Amino acid sequence: MKKNEKGFTLIELLAVIVILAIIALITTPIVLNVISGARDDAAKNKMYGVIDAVRLAYTQNQVSDNPVAADANGKIVTDFARSMNFGNDTTGTTISISGDKPTEGTVTVDTTTGKITASGIKFAGDNHTCKVEDDGKANCS
Repeated sequence: MKKNEKGFTLIELLAVIVILAIIALITTPIVLNVISGARDDAAKNKMYGVIDAVRLAYTQNQVSDNPVAADANGKIVTDFARSMNFGNDTTGTTISISGDKPTEGTVTVDTTTGKITASGIKFAGDNHTCKVEDDGKANCS
């Protein structure tokens, strides 16, 4: 007499578990690289927001009655740790930035060419350090 048994054998279940483990091992590094790339892109986008805000503030101050003072070389240097004002203080240059605000770093505006460069820009809760060179592209590491 033949028994009517339904179900999977232990070998079949182990084979499925091994296949799922192999798929997990293959996909985990790919997912981690995608997450890392997204964080890098987010840091660059934050940096572009800062540069746009500095450009706007520079343009507004350039045509106002109280222009931003330039150094002896014709460059405006703004140190986020000391002279940036995001609306909470009455000293320094007031710059409105929507989103994350930098906690440190320096932005320089060349008053003769209008080019904006930045170095050492860091944001709270972010491990990236960003810079912008003469080409206008943000690099974050």
